[in-house]
Amino acid sequence: MTPPKKLPASIKLVIGCPSHLFGEGLEGLLEDEKDIQVAGIFNEASDFKEIIKMKPDLAILDFGIFSGLPDDLMRENETKMLLIGERSFYSVSDKRVADLISRGVVGILPSAADSALLKKAIRAVSSGELWLDRKTMSNILSHNGSSKKEKIKLTGSEREIVALICEGYRNKEIAQKLHITEKTVKSHCNRIYKKVGVSDRLQLATHIYKVWPDWYRLKH
Repeated sequence: MTPPKKLPASIKLVIGCPSHLFGEGLEGLLEDEKDIQVAGIFNEASDFKEIIKMKPDLAILDFGIFSGLPDDLMRENETKMLLIGERSFYSVSDKRVADLISRGVVGILPSAADSALLKKAIRAVSSGELWLDRKTMSNILSHNGSSKKEKIKLTGSEREIVALICEGYRNKEIAQKLHITEKTVKSHCNRIYKKVGVSDRLQLATHIYKVWPDWYRLKH
């Protein structure tokens, strides 16, 4: 007897934005993706309490909806959040950025993103990666006061990997770009985390943007 073919795990997500029509538009962009299931659309932050009872893997949220979520609810929430950025988002403080990360924000999608970028971001954050738009994060953290640069010694390979992580590349993509194995990339990442004093990619990228605002020079 031939065993049944194993289907890819479905990413269960919800969409939160003030315009239901816009939410339906996002849902329509994803309807042909077999590994992505839109479980619901909501238009008020107050609806999130009921929405998370569906136990979605990911919530795509307009910043207006996100900013209205109750603090106590967000502390208990385990759903990952991908925010759709907007101009007003750029003025948040460094403390607020750290708060966003601690409350489940795993990425920011530019409001000008197309459907291909949306799908890539969904799959990236659902698989444990981060999704950071360089311009968005640079604008956010440019509002910080001057930070004392820490003396962290990274090898040439580590610096190159850090730069690619900050651009949102996944381990597999980094391996392909650098012509090394994915296992080697993971080993580099673990050493980098230890040197910098962080535990994951999102914390690393945020730290790099804060301490080295000219992080793109890490490539050279």
